Amino acid sequence: MDDGKVILKKVIIADVEEPDTATREKEPAPVLSEDIKMLVTSMIHKDGGAFARVSFLRDADWAEGVVPGGRIEKAEGFSEEEIEKLEAYLAAEQEMILREAKGVNPIRNLFT
Repeated sequence: MDDGKVILKKVIIADVEEPDTATREKEPAPVLSEDIKMLVTSMIHKDGGAFARVSFLRDADWAEGVVPGGRIEKAEGFSEEEIEKLEAYLAAEQEMILREAKGVNPIRNLFT
C-alpha cells in the first residue's frame, strides 16, 4: 500500500454448504462462485465524516458501495442475492477495508 495505488482483491461471494451427516459419503455439491475484483479508494473526508468507496468488478458487471456502512449504492449485472452478499462482505471486512483505504496515497501516483 505504500505505493499509493488502489488495492485489488479477489472476492468470492458463493456460499459454502456443509454436508449433513447423511450425505457425507457423497461428494458435496459444487459451489458456484465467481471471481470478483475489489478496488478501494483512499479515505474521503466530507461533511465532518470519513469513508472509502469500494467497487466490485466482474467482467462487465459492477457494484459500488461505501464503508463504513457497508451498503451497495449502485450496481449493474449483479443479482439481488449477490448484492446482499457483497453488502455482508463489506460489513464483515469493514475494518480491513478502512485500514487499506487509509494506506492509499492518491497524490503519490501523480509522480510515478
